[in-house]
Amino acid sequence: MKVKNKKTGGVLFILAGVAFIIAYRLSDQVAFIGVGVAFMGIGASFIARHRKTP
Repeated sequence: MKVKNKKTGGVLFILAGVAFIIAYRLSDQVAFIGVGVAFMGIGASFIARHRKTP
C-alpha cells in the first residue's frame, strides 16, 4: 500500500507497537514485546524519513 504521508504511517506504526506492548502486559506473552518494539522502530524510521524529505 502506497502511503502519501509517511508521518501518518509512522504514527500508526508506533500506535500499533504500543498496542502490542499493552497486549504483552495484559497476557504476559513474551512474543508480543518483540513485535511491539519492531513496529515502534519502523514508525520512528518513517517519521525520521518524512522530516528529511522536502
